[in-house]
Amino acid sequence: MNTGNISFSEKKVSKNAVLTLVMGIGILIGFAILTVLSIVTEGRLNVVGGLLGCIFVVLAFFCVLWGVMSYDDAKTNQKYKISGICINIVAIFIGITFIMM
Repeated sequence: MNTGNISFSEKKVSKNAVLTLVMGIGILIGFAILTVLSIVTEGRLNVVGGLLGCIFVVLAFFCVLWGVMSYDDAKTNQKYKISGICINIVAIFIGITFIMM
């Protein structure tokens, strides 16, 4: 039922889902910056680069957990939650690949 600007059937967007999605995108951008820095310095990125990579993986892991914990709220739209969870899972795999190199 939609009356003018008020909709009684639309689901709200979860703030946690949007935050999880934004954090995942930020983590992927962070990995891209670390990759460019590693190429520019010819692989001589100090311990700080490795530490940042590990922090990004841990952040992505907690973002996945946060997205999954907020997934059970049926009153909110699910598309940002699924996108955020998927992006953070990709970030975890990228981070594990970087750590193993």
